[in-house]
Amino acid sequence: MEKITLDAMRNFILENELTDSVAITLHPDSFDDLVMDYLDTNGNQIERPFEILGIEILQDTTGSVPQNKVNVLDAVE
Repeated sequence: MEKITLDAMRNFILENELTDSVAITLHPDSFDDLVMDYLDTNGNQIERPFEILGIEILQDTTGSVPQNKVNVLDAVE
């Protein structure tokens, strides 16, 4: 993705037919951009945990996810 936006993330989730059995991690800058886009769209309200279409969106804390890339994790143990 060129830039992680709310619309781009929704499209990614739908196109890849993701379910709540996965979570998405994003580079901290991409995560911040997405959160700001989400807040602008939803009147400065955000749910915890942060989800889009039922998929939890997490900030990468390992330094392994490049900016503007999406990492899909298996969330079911």
